[in-house]
Amino acid sequence: MTTLEKQENLKEFSFNYYKELRNAITNYPDEYMYGLERLDDVHSRMMTAIQNQSFNKNSRAIKAVCKQLKIKHTYNGIYSYLGI
Repeated sequence: MTTLEKQENLKEFSFNYYKELRNAITNYPDEYMYGLERLDDVHSRMMTAIQNQSFNKNSRAIKAVCKQLKIKHTYNGIYSYLGI
């Protein structure tokens, strides 16, 4: 995978994660207690954690992103898509 492909995949993953995180916070407020006011901060921190391979893949938002992008919902599937 080229550097450009990695960057494009990361950008697409990040865009979809932001959208799905927003949906999850809105639709499941009991699971995402920090609310929409912290969406940008949580998104940024999670994207850093994903790139550092230190995140939990079992959130509704991550599952939805994997489904949308047809990524196998495993750590290896996500890392492979991102070229990590």
